[in-house]
Amino acid sequence: MKVKIGQDFAILCLGQSFPMPSFRWYKYIEGTQQKKAVVLDDRVKQVSGTLIIKDAVVDDSGKYLCVVNNSVGGESVETVLTVTAPLAAKIEPRTQTVDFGRPAVFTCKFSGNPIKTVSWMKDGKSLGHSDAVLRIESVKKEDKGMYQCFIRNDQESAQASAELKLGGRFDPPIIREAFPEETRHPGPSVFLKCVAGGNPTPEISWELDGKKITNSERYQVGQYVTVNGDVVSHLNITSIHSNDGGLYKCMASSKVGVAEHSAKLNVYGLPYVRTMEKKAIVAGETLIVTCPVAGYPIESIVWERDNRQLPINRKQKVFPNGTLIIENVERNSDQATYTCVAKNSEGYTARGTLEVQVMVLPQIVPFGFGEEQINQFDMVSTMCTVNKGDMPIEIVWEFTPTFPSPGKARKLYTNDGVLISRTSTRISMLSIDSVRDRHSGNYTCLAKNQAGMVEYTAVLFVNGE
Repeated sequence: MKVKIGQDFAILCLGQSFPMPSFRWYKYIEGTQQKKAVVLDDRVKQVSGTLIIKDAVVDDSGKYLCVVNNSVGGESVETVLTVTAPLAAKIEPRTQTVDFGRPAVFTCKFSGNPIKTVSWMKDGKSLGHSDAVLRIESVKKEDKGMYQCFIRNDQESAQASAELKLGGRFDPPIIREAFPEETRHPGPSVFLKCVAGGNPTPEISWELDGKKITNSERYQVGQYVTVNGDVVSHLNITSIHSNDGGLYKCMASSKVGVAEHSAKLNVYGLPYVRTMEKKAIVAGETLIVTCPVAGYPIESIVWERDNRQLPINRKQKVFPNGTLIIENVERNSDQATYTCVAKNSEGYTARGTLEVQVMVLPQIVPFGFGEEQINQFDMVSTMCTVNKGDMPIEIVWEFTPTFPSPGKARKLYTNDGVLISRTSTRISMLSIDSVRDRHSGNYTCLAKNQAGMVEYTAVLFVNGE
């Protein structure tokens, strides 16, 4: 049934029997199968089997259970009540000015009932975020703008807006001058230059085919800052070889951003493939790797696996520049050694191998504390089982209290009546011999391995009656 906020209403529970029955009303705790007796007072009254509520409030919404008993037996009936209230929203703060690299938080505060969805937009584009709190961990230039929060139900919607401004005298890095693509003969030295600006002054680093360049006998990197604050960096390669060819990149980075420039340096000579380091990737992600080829001119670059030229399925894509993409990688089908083959027009070839390791994230089997009502002094237990994932797996528990008021999450140890025991390498048991009100809250199991971390949360509500 639906009633408007502020209305008086009655929920009927009709029962006839002999001997005369007794009626008792309960209300389910939202999101659980646990219930509490309805508290009768000046606003909430019970006349025989009828529950009368004056001046309805949103908190009256929920699922009610009427239990009818006499000495012979009993029956029960459920009623779902929705107290509707006009939707309204506001964002706090309405305006905030945040420096580059600092966090920003917008909170969408709303009222009304029922509320089905919460969504956010920035400058008219959806952010794909559905929580009431929007947090930006490190503000960048593109985060500046207008943010909107929308709340909706089947009948209406409401929205609010707020603005994020950039503070401080900060400018993200920008590349002001960079080296062009060029083709050279072996022998002479090559000088590559990159000029970048920004506030604070950025640092410039160099890469060749994705690998960082450090000073060595033939490779020298230097930089200095000009009087107007720009940073000038140069890479000097002594007596260039054909094997020095490839994609060179300069990257200017500071705490407020990154800018980069890439260009090919082609050096005449036979094909050559640089050593590729082992690539570890998490199952389900997309592998993207480019073959680090030198020599010029190169007629073709192909990838092979088990002497078969790729692609051999729809997940694999190979591009003429030597880039290999494998979507949604899986250990069983994609963990292998891949070979890149570069060939010139005269038939000379060079080969390089890449070992791909697919790591599997932990997977937690959903758990809970059961559907029965839990009262003080009951014993409860639950088990966090990690049924998938690479070993070793670290399993820890966190607890976020909800009684007497919401608190902060903290790591959970065997203490205060809570016993945590590791029954195997993949199972952690949590038990409480005699629960109290203070044990009410969210119990989160976190499972971590070299691939990453996952978590699962179960809610424990202890009935205080």
